[in-house]
Formats: sequence, C-alpha cells, structure tokens
Amino acid sequence: MGPASFKYKIDMVQVLESISEASFFLNSDWEIEFINKAAKPFLVENNEDLIGMSIWEALPKYKDTHIHEKFLQVYEHQKPATFEMIGLYSKDWLEVKVFPNSTGLFVMFSDITDRKKSEKQKQHYEKLKVIGEMAAGVAHEVRNPMTSVKGFLQLMAENETLNDHKSIFNLMIDEVNRVNDIITEFLDIAKDKPEKLECTHLNTLIETIFPLLESRALKEGKSVILKLSNISSINVDKNEIRQLLLNLVNNSLDAMDYGKSVFIITTEENGKVLLSIQDEGCGIPPELMDDIATPFITTKNEGTGLGVPICFSIANRNNAKIDYNSSPAGTTFNIRFSR
Repeated sequence: MGPASFKYKIDMVQVLESISEASFFLNSDWEIEFINKAAKPFLVENNEDLIGMSIWEALPKYKDTHIHEKFLQVYEHQKPATFEMIGLYSKDWLEVKVFPNSTGLFVMFSDITDRKKSEKQKQHYEKLKVIGEMAAGVAHEVRNPMTSVKGFLQLMAENETLNDHKSIFNLMIDEVNRVNDIITEFLDIAKDKPEKLECTHLNTLIETIFPLLESRALKEGKSVILKLSNISSINVDKNEIRQLLLNLVNNSLDAMDYGKSVFIITTEENGKVLLSIQDEGCGIPPELMDDIATPFITTKNEGTGLGVPICFSIANRNNAKIDYNSSPAGTTFNIRFSR
C-alpha cells in the first residue's frame, strides 16, 4: 500500500468514526475489518475487540438467518440493499444499508424504533378515524329508528294489560340504551379536535372528580389514593380529560380485588406534565398488550372494548401521548401532556 492510499484509508476511518450512523466493514471471509464507535453498543457485548473476528462468531444469533442470507445475496450479486429488521440482541428496530464491493461488504445501520412507534401510532389513529367516520355516518340513521323502538317499548311497559311481560320490555329498553351508548362512544372516537381548550390545572380537575371515583371504590371495598405534585397548568378540554380519568380509573377498579388500591399520580417530567393511573389489579393479558387501543378488544364480559381507544383519541386531541406497562402485580397508564 502506497503512502497516498494509506493516507486515504486513514482519512476514511476518521470520517466513519465521526458519523453518528453505526457502520462496519466485512471482508470476503466475513471478518470484521472496521467498526466505528456508533456500532459498538449494538455489536459488542463485553467490549471485546472484534477486529479480525467473523461476524457470525461475534453475533452467532444471526448465523443461518434471513440476515445471513441477505448479506450473501448482496455480496454475490454486487447490488446494494436496504431493509428493516428487529435486532436479535438489542430488540430495537434497525434500518440496515448494505453496500458491496469486490473485497467485502460495508454495512450501515441506525435505530428507527421511535420512527416505527410513530408510524404505528399514526396508523392506529387513522384506523380510529375511519371507524369514527363510519359511526358518524350511520349514527343518525340508526338512532332515529332506535328512538322509535324505545318509545313503543316504554308505552308497552306501561300498559297494565301487558304486566306479565314488563320485565322483558325493560330488558329490551336497556339494550336499546346500550346501543345508543355504543354509538356515542364511537362518535367520541371520531372527533378530530377538542371542543374547548382552556388553561387547566390538572390537580384541581382531579380533586373535583375524586369524590365520584372514591364513592364507587368504597362501595367495593377498594380505594383511590391521590399523589399530586406541584405541576404547571396545561391547555386541554376539561370534559374530555374528566372522561379519560373516569375511563381509566373505572377500568382499574374493575381489574382489582377487594382491598386493593388505585393511585392517581401527577408529576412534571422533562418539561411535560405527567398523569399516571397505577393499579394493583391482575394486569393486562400478554396476548392483548399490543392491542388494547384497538376497538372491541376487551377482557370484560360486559365491556364494549371502546373505553381505552377513546382515551387514546382524547389524549391525541389534547396534545398528549399515552404509554403503559403491565404485569400480574398491576398496570400503569402514563399520559404525558405537552405544555
């Protein structure tokens, strides 16, 4: 190697070390010849030196997988490729770019987990919007005949000659009311914007609704405990945030046994007001963890599966994001409001 080519190689290494995108170079024997600092957290588990090591020895989980096959194809056909994958070690979403030449492969990759989450959330809200628009389109057509049916059922229930069937009429009226409630919930999902944004102190709103939440809890031998910190005011629709609180706290109470507690917690974190609803319930079943914001997904025998999706829609309309975690020891919903 001449002085010029040697200097060129040194300059290239310095450039690659300075970029934020993770990268490494493999020779034709699949040995790592270069790895930059950004790539090491993804590829190095014990800070060992990987230079000269086969990539399949350094990362054995990838051997004989579709990634192995992909690298082989890129090298054999000498055509670059870009693809997305979930890292078998980091469990993060990665975008991988592979560039071949006659001496090996140059690989660049970046963490796109946040982007994938954002895309998934956007798709979720688009689905909710479609469902809501469908509901809004048929609500009027459904409600009119349902109102007529309910009116006739009420007349029949009041008719003394039909007293033997009164319990059936009342049951049918309850079911008509249930249909109307479901339509109302669908319309709540359909809304694009809050009706009225106003400067609100979340702690005051919580304290206002607290007696209603506490009353139900006490009747069931449970408790609702407030842990409110000094927080900034936020611009939200008060009625919608009340509904969000009612939905989440009632869900928590439904999930808990006698003697358990729900905690309503407010804090300020990274410039955002954080509302947390933490319970001591049985937790969300693992198979439903990724789908609880999808309409009609519910663990309740009498539930519609619309309460949590409505909460996600409310949060989205009020400049907030919801995340959650769950285990058999309980579930916590975090609502993060941007000021």
